[in-house]
Amino acid sequence: MRVLILLREFFSPSFPFGGAEHQALKLAKELIKINVDAKIVTGLWEWGQPRREVIQGIQVHRHFSAWGMFQIKGLRKFGYYAYLISLFWYLLWHRGEYQIIHCQSALVEASVGVLAGHWLNKPTLIRPMANGIFGDFNRLRYERRIWWQERLARNLRRADAVIALNPQISAEMIALGLNAEKLISIPNGVDVEPGAVTRDYTLNTPMRIAFVGRLHPQKDAGTLLRSLGYLAKEEPGLSWRLSLAGTGPSEIELKSIADEIGIGQYVEFLGFIEHPHTLLMESDCFVLPSLSEGMSNALLEAMATGLPCIASDIAGNNNLIRDRHNGILVPPKDELALAKALLELSQDEGLRQRLGQAARRTVEEQYSLHSVAQRYAALYQSLL
Repeated sequence: MRVLILLREFFSPSFPFGGAEHQALKLAKELIKINVDAKIVTGLWEWGQPRREVIQGIQVHRHFSAWGMFQIKGLRKFGYYAYLISLFWYLLWHRGEYQIIHCQSALVEASVGVLAGHWLNKPTLIRPMANGIFGDFNRLRYERRIWWQERLARNLRRADAVIALNPQISAEMIALGLNAEKLISIPNGVDVEPGAVTRDYTLNTPMRIAFVGRLHPQKDAGTLLRSLGYLAKEEPGLSWRLSLAGTGPSEIELKSIADEIGIGQYVEFLGFIEHPHTLLMESDCFVLPSLSEGMSNALLEAMATGLPCIASDIAGNNNLIRDRHNGILVPPKDELALAKALLELSQDEGLRQRLGQAARRTVEEQYSLHSVAQRYAALYQSLL
């Protein structure tokens, strides 16, 4: 069985390496282990990038993308058209090398994937990245791209299967007119070795707080910073340090916020970390205050290390975390609630251990990458 996984960008300096790309690479590696030939097809976004290379054992093919046009007002549409035509030509030219088209988002690559699939009589599946205000469909609505909204809805209806990372994505897709029978629930997965994690829940001095993710308004790290500013003022006896692993368009703004509220010396910006396992193992808690998620890889990875987690109570997060059972949920953008949750974890070792161990069990039982890959392989086989 041969599968192409389509992504708009992948391992490109112009784009931070995000959750969809991270999950695609991990899934492809696991599919190879169970005899599914998975390749990643993406755009060529930087001069000098190889057209073909092998990354962590996975073949990555890059087709032409007129990236320069995207930056010039008046030429952006031509840039999109060049990207779409190039991708379609790639799928047509290499049609003998794959049996199934797997689109890792519901945006532009899905338009080409569905069209090529119909032309070439090859099954196509689409995996929307997120729901809510930063979900695939609502992003287009916010940007007033009406034509693309209509195109996305048509793509979903024409695809052979649509992956729903959480029930809210399912609801949004059905609202767009998708036949519920095409919806398949498959979560993201994470590498899990049963019983392989040993964690000491004694609090570090200072308390170490971790955030892993893109520095983007969607992730709302600003709320985390302001909650820590509140703690610094109201609980001066609590010593803490925050480590933010990631890059993105909000980095300068976040550094400014930290300095303005007087906590800059307690916050470190680590940049992109490909393997955050060491950071997570050295931390006392993980915080994800995001406003929109499909299913957070960073949250899954933190839970897999047995780390107690605090997350915003939104779709995607609340599908992984049951409040006070395997983590703590707080209302999105609620700085005071987040500050209180951090203070509570800092004061209660028993709570940290109970939540962390329950989080680890949740991942072992429901979100192992091996079981996720097997579900994809079974879906691929059913579509042939």
